[in-house]
Amino acid sequence: MKVVYTDTALAEIEQIISYIERDNPISANAVAAAIARTVDRLAKRPKSAPVVHGTKVQAKLVERYQYRIFFEVEGDVLIVRNVRSTRRQRPWESGGAGQI
Repeated sequence: MKVVYTDTALAEIEQIISYIERDNPISANAVAAAIARTVDRLAKRPKSAPVVHGTKVQAKLVERYQYRIFFEVEGDVLIVRNVRSTRRQRPWESGGAGQI
């Protein structure tokens, strides 16, 4: 399955990694790798994550970290919409840019 990241998801990942990297570059690399592994697993088994919004948006926790990947599957494409801390509102609750 092909994986596509929205500009919003890429910006959120960059923000997450940059924030962690200020204090701990090793941890930043570990989180980035965990996000990549989780997306890779989702590409292989997208039905392993529950639908959390509407009929299409699914979400999966990133391994042992406090991040959640929001995505949709359209045909043979997995679209990563958002990557957010579990402490933040869900994308459709925030009312801000990058809403699903």
